[in-house]
Amino acid sequence: MRKTTLKPIYEIIFKLSKLFGGECEICLKKMKKPKSGFTIHHLEYRTGEKTHKDFTSRLKYYQYLSPIIKKFHKKGHVHSKFMFLCNACHQSLDGPRGLNRRKKSNLLRLFWAVYRTKT
Repeated sequence: MRKTTLKPIYEIIFKLSKLFGGECEICLKKMKKPKSGFTIHHLEYRTGEKTHKDFTSRLKYYQYLSPIIKKFHKKGHVHSKFMFLCNACHQSLDGPRGLNRRKKSNLLRLFWAVYRTKT
């Protein structure tokens, strides 16, 4: 895909980023202008809600998702349903070897090990 094709996607993500303070919730990297490198992460899907797999393009997905996020923001619940993340943090969380793929009990032990490690 060419940059001109992706620009509308980056514009939507940039506008939505303002609802989250414009920075990745994990590493605090800021999105200062419409560009690649950021995404909106679902914390949970509601029954009947479409996922990115239901769309043929990212643009159509974000056009579908945008009003949903705005609705939750107006109700004050956006942070309980979504996170604004840079792609690196999203990949760590949700990627092929991401933390979301681990059992919750193993994940807690992993975090405890990281916390205890002083190296």
